[in-house]
Amino acid sequence: MENPVTPDGINQPTSEAVPAAPEPVAEPAPSAYAQPGAVLVIPRVFLNYVVIAVIFLAIGLVIGGASVNALFNANSLENKALIDEAAKTIAQAIGGSGTDTAALQPGQYYDVSSDDDPFLGPADAPVTIIEFGDFRCSYCKRFQTETLQPILADYSQQVKFVFRDYPILGQSSVISALAAQCMNDQGKFWQFHDLAYSDQQNLTREQFITYAGQLSVDVEQFTTCLDSQTHINEISADAVFAQNLGVTGTPAFFINGRFISGAQPYDVFKTVIDEELAKLSADTSDSTS
Repeated sequence: MENPVTPDGINQPTSEAVPAAPEPVAEPAPSAYAQPGAVLVIPRVFLNYVVIAVIFLAIGLVIGGASVNALFNANSLENKALIDEAAKTIAQAIGGSGTDTAALQPGQYYDVSSDDDPFLGPADAPVTIIEFGDFRCSYCKRFQTETLQPILADYSQQVKFVFRDYPILGQSSVISALAAQCMNDQGKFWQFHDLAYSDQQNLTREQFITYAGQLSVDVEQFTTCLDSQTHINEISADAVFAQNLGVTGTPAFFINGRFISGAQPYDVFKTVIDEELAKLSADTSDSTS
């Protein structure tokens, strides 16, 4: 189902992922890079409820076994333990000082790790771009289809592109993130990445198993990984990190730590990449002079 779109073109989370907030929360001010429809923006307090809701929806499916297409096995104590632990981790993080982090400022630098997440490009590239994304996010798809490939083509030896999970748009976001990590176990993350974005209306367990067959991975291994939620804690850790950093929507990018909000045009990324390369070149010249 499509995410509802407000008159200004901003996607809003579906009701399946978000409980009602206790009181109205003001929207954050537009960023210096902001363009209409360029980023899914979620108010800070609202986001706390989104993240908690996503994890506890997973718990609800484990306990209730409510749907034929449910990812989670109600009879698996191991699965329930994994999700309970992930939910506890997120709840503790949200309740800590990280929830008071000031809003990110476009153009400012932040300490953002690549972690051990999937990447494209040379591991030692001078410029690292980190995206916090959601496979259900329409603006993440826009970046993937319109901007990512030109960046990789123009800066093939100079840019390392990293994808980190921030599944904030409901149950299908979480399932997609789990499936992507299971594909990564068999070296097919980026092929899955492209397939998932090509059909955002069909982000289901059954479709992902079909993709596993198409990508010639071990389907049984993939299905076991998916159903046992092998990577739930890793995905939860990415989400907690992003929220504590101050990320309020997807996609969010950090170019050598420099924040860009939303699926901005290619020229915005090119400008920042060129500035970072120039800065590194100047630093190298100064150190050798």
